[in-house]
Amino acid sequence: MTKSGKAAYDETFHPGVNMIRSDGNSRGKSTIADLIFFALGGDLTEWKREAGICDQTFAEVALNGSILTLRREISVSGNQHPMWLFFGPLRDASVNAVEGWMKFPYARYGERLGFSQVLFNALAMPEVPSDDANITMHQLLRLMYVDQMTPVSQIFRMEERDAPNRRQAIGDLLCGVLDARIYPSQIKARQLDREYSEATSQLSALLRVLRRVDENLDFSDLISKTTETEARRQQVLEEIENLRVSRYARGHTDDESSTVLEALRRDLDRVSRDVVTAQREIDRLALAMEDSVLLVTDLERNLKQIDQSQATGELLAPFVFSFCPSCMSAVEPMADEHSCHLCKKGLDESYRQSRYARLRNEVEMQLRESQTLQASREKDRSALSERLNGMQRVRNFLSNELLTRSRHHLTDADSKIEELTRSVGYLDRELVDLERERRMAGEVTELADKKKRLNDELTILRRDIAEWISAKERRQASIYGLISRLTAEILADDLPSDIEPVDEHGVRFDFADNDIVVNDKRGYSASSRTIIKNAFHLALLFASCLDERLKYPRFALLDNIEDKGMTPARSHNFQRLIVDWSEDMDVEHQIIFTTSMPDDTLENSKYTVGLMYSETQMSLNVG
Repeated sequence: MTKSGKAAYDETFHPGVNMIRSDGNSRGKSTIADLIFFALGGDLTEWKREAGICDQTFAEVALNGSILTLRREISVSGNQHPMWLFFGPLRDASVNAVEGWMKFPYARYGERLGFSQVLFNALAMPEVPSDDANITMHQLLRLMYVDQMTPVSQIFRMEERDAPNRRQAIGDLLCGVLDARIYPSQIKARQLDREYSEATSQLSALLRVLRRVDENLDFSDLISKTTETEARRQQVLEEIENLRVSRYARGHTDDESSTVLEALRRDLDRVSRDVVTAQREIDRLALAMEDSVLLVTDLERNLKQIDQSQATGELLAPFVFSFCPSCMSAVEPMADEHSCHLCKKGLDESYRQSRYARLRNEVEMQLRESQTLQASREKDRSALSERLNGMQRVRNFLSNELLTRSRHHLTDADSKIEELTRSVGYLDRELVDLERERRMAGEVTELADKKKRLNDELTILRRDIAEWISAKERRQASIYGLISRLTAEILADDLPSDIEPVDEHGVRFDFADNDIVVNDKRGYSASSRTIIKNAFHLALLFASCLDERLKYPRFALLDNIEDKGMTPARSHNFQRLIVDWSEDMDVEHQIIFTTSMPDDTLENSKYTVGLMYSETQMSLNVG
């Protein structure tokens, strides 16, 4: 953490137990815990004074073997700060002020990814939408960070506008019982249900209007009525044509006809040019879409090749040569397995992993941009095609009208032609009405088909959701049982207190309700409730070490292990309990906890981080 370009806090944390300690309260331990929470993607709304006057945080993190450096700038005037990412260790990031850094906003904005999505990709964590927004790093950290401000009766770190469904989604995700299909499908089912209700209402309203216009309206004979009306219209037009031919034979012409014909020609030329322009634009979009398909295919192939390259490197490297491939001299083996036995150069596995993560992230961003452009082109092409069809109909109409008027230049029509022309007008109006009724019939049919399709899709989706939930509940029973058992075993190692002996069946927790219950009792002392809460969070961490199905990141940040009247003896016992349990785990993990009652037997660099903070030596050096 820096202030005015200088380090205000700079410590290296190690796997296993990390104890931040002081000789009393108000020494800045909670400030460091808050800053770790913030540096990893948490959203702080209330800043302690010493932290708020600093500039930014840097955190080097290991995500599935890839080393990344995270940077966030501090500003107490707002929240939801963006994050800068560097795909590499802090030592490399420190010498690159600009190159290699990528800035990501707090949340997704349109097609631009937020930093949570990038970190989730590195963690191989599925992205889970809830009712109001996607799950973010901040939401995951709420389950990994036990702070002092949240009541000890609550599992998650406290925040405003919290939602039970979102808490359940976070718990399911980190416990590995989440079926990524359930929550999006539930959201889709609610959307389909709304669409089905809207389609039903629209269909009912349209049928009521049609019955009000014509109670005897029958859609089945619209085609025959249209055919008969068009035949009568054609017959009248032929009769008019015969009369005009007869009058033309007598030599009568219309001096005004040339003006009408010229206007028709101008309109026809203009529409024809528009048709050609629209067709050219459609052809251009088609070519661009074909090129984009090739690009998307190539990007998808690149993603597969990156994964194949990484897997091949892990399977084949490093090669071991018995003889130098240049001079054929025998090569002496090296004792250091982290150096190349041929050129003696050190091997850095984390750099290789970080490079693969960076390449994969860049290709995925290009792929999303190409897919977005392809969707936009498809939308533009559909709109142009619809417009082109309309212009072609207008062109055909003008062409027919021009051809008809060009054949005969007539004077004012006599009474017979006028009568027949009025008949054509009536028939045209009848055809318009029939066309309107045909469109209504098509709309009714379309709504009925849509209603049936939505109902079928909703039925299948609800059936699938029920099956997925049933399978999830079976997995959940196993993993929840493991967490309850570990919680009970940790509580068994606590000093005697008002917590009665408990087994795995006596520990119940509910992420949605944000609650832990032991032996069906909530009325424990404040210190015992603190022990219960921390025991549960440790059980989550240790369960992820024992069962690979859990996606919990094997990281816990505990800033409240001795609040609420905790005695030194009980605090020391709980500190030793954390160390003993941690050392029994064969899987790499990390526990960071703060204490103002440090156990002297743990005063060892293997467990401690930084100095023993005091009134004269605070955790932050801010001058």
